Amino acid sequence: MAEHQRIFGTDGVRGVANADLTPELAFRVGRAAAVVLAHEVEAGRPIVVGRDTRVSGPMLEAALVAGICSAGRGVVLLGVLPTPAVALIARLVGAAAGAMISASHNPIADNGIKLFGADGFKLSDALEAEIESDIAADSGPRPT
Repeated sequence: MAEHQRIFGTDGVRGVANADLTPELAFRVGRAAAVVLAHEVEAGRPIVVGRDTRVSGPMLEAALVAGICSAGRGVVLLGVLPTPAVALIARLVGAAAGAMISASHNPIADNGIKLFGADGFKLSDALEAEIESDIAADSGPRPT
C-alpha cells in the first residue's frame, strides 16, 4: 500500500477552521468516509451529523454533508448537541455512522471532525487509514 498523508489524529481530523481544516477537506473526508463505509454497512443507512456552537460549524457541516451525499449516502442532521449524543444516536437509530463537528476543549478558531461507527464507537485506526487512502487517491465513485 502506498504511503499517504496522515489526516486523522488521535481524535479525528482537527485544525484551524478554514486554514488547516478547510471546506474542501471536510468534503473529501465526508465523501471518503461514505465510500469506505459502503464496504462495511449496507446501503440505505444514513450517516448522522452533529456539531457544536463554533462559528465555523455550519460551514464545515455543509461541506461534510455534501461529500457524504456525493457518494450516494444519506444524511440526518442532528443540529447542535454534545459529542456523546452523536455516538449514542448513531447506535440507537441504526445509522451507518456518526460524525461530530467539534474541537472540544481546543481554541475557538479550531474545529474538527470525529467519526463514529454504527456501534457508536470511534472508528478503528484501520478504517481511518482506509479513509485517508481514499482521500489521497481521490478515486471514489460519483453516482449520477
